[in-house]
Amino acid sequence: MQEFILLMKGDDSKEISPEEMQQRMQDYMAWMKKMSGTGNYIAGQPLMPTGKHIIDQDTVLTDGPFLEPKEIIGGYIILRANDIEEATTLAKTCPLLQHCEIYVRPLMNA
Repeated sequence: MQEFILLMKGDDSKEISPEEMQQRMQDYMAWMKKMSGTGNYIAGQPLMPTGKHIIDQDTVLTDGPFLEPKEIIGGYIILRANDIEEATTLAKTCPLLQHCEIYVRPLMNA
């Protein structure tokens, strides 16, 4: 099996209620439990909303007006799958897909 990273890209500017956030987390936790039970889930974490954007040796941007909310990578998940098609199929079952885009990328073997 290969390992794949799923990058969650969403709009962090939308306000949601605490109840909606709790429901999203419950749905996500149930999905993670299912992925763990099948042996597909390896790891995942949300990312802090701060950071730096390094363009080259002389250009480092900090969070600010340059960053469009729709461009924010909010977290990642690492899954095991037989191939990219299976990883994509698994990503399509993630409940977070209702609220963000998901990039599926294979990890290189070290």
